[in-house]
Amino acid sequence: MDEPGAIRATPDTASDLDVVARIRQGDGASFELIMRRYNRRLYRIARGILRNEAEAEDAVQEAYVRAYQKLDRFEGKGPLSAWLARITVNEALGRLRAAAVVNNSISLDDPERGEGANYMAELTFPGPSPEQDAARGEFRRMLEVAIDALPDVYRLVFVLRGLEELSVAETADCLELEQATVKTRYHRARKILQEHLAGLVQATAGEAFPFAGERCDRIVAGVLRRLGIRGQR
Repeated sequence: MDEPGAIRATPDTASDLDVVARIRQGDGASFELIMRRYNRRLYRIARGILRNEAEAEDAVQEAYVRAYQKLDRFEGKGPLSAWLARITVNEALGRLRAAAVVNNSISLDDPERGEGANYMAELTFPGPSPEQDAARGEFRRMLEVAIDALPDVYRLVFVLRGLEELSVAETADCLELEQATVKTRYHRARKILQEHLAGLVQATAGEAFPFAGERCDRIVAGVLRRLGIRGQR
């Protein structure tokens, strides 16, 4: 706890709750700090669900707009990062389901047919593009392709648990699943990936779906523009 008369934390070190309080008091520009803190995480979540970079950027922007508009509903009982992740997951899943109506190619049902099912036989890995051929030796790109090829129910859990390291409870809350189901699906997703990548998952998972500074700036600028807020810089 701060001592009486202590200097207030600068924007860069202020807690999420302090920043939220300032936003609620009318300092909308402080929302930029929240976005820059969590852009990478939310983009990687959306990218893992949607398997499309441009669509993921749009989903993150929409999630931020909704979060800003509903900020008064954030009660602070859990971390802001988990609350934002939940909104992002819902937005991405909504887009995924909308796409399913059009092409009937998405299923969020468990693909298992029994304990003896051959999970690898159910996957269809796309052939490498010219760019992927040129980067054949880059394990990160190989992992991204493998993650994209996972059945939807496994991919969603792996992105939250394996890439973003959300807890089992946070992942279950985001996806509205039982915690036991999260554990089972995460275990099976890892098994599929390990079989495909010969044990390279743990060495490269943190490098998947990189988030460049230019993309961060683009998302921040887009959200601030939609909210009619002038940025801090």
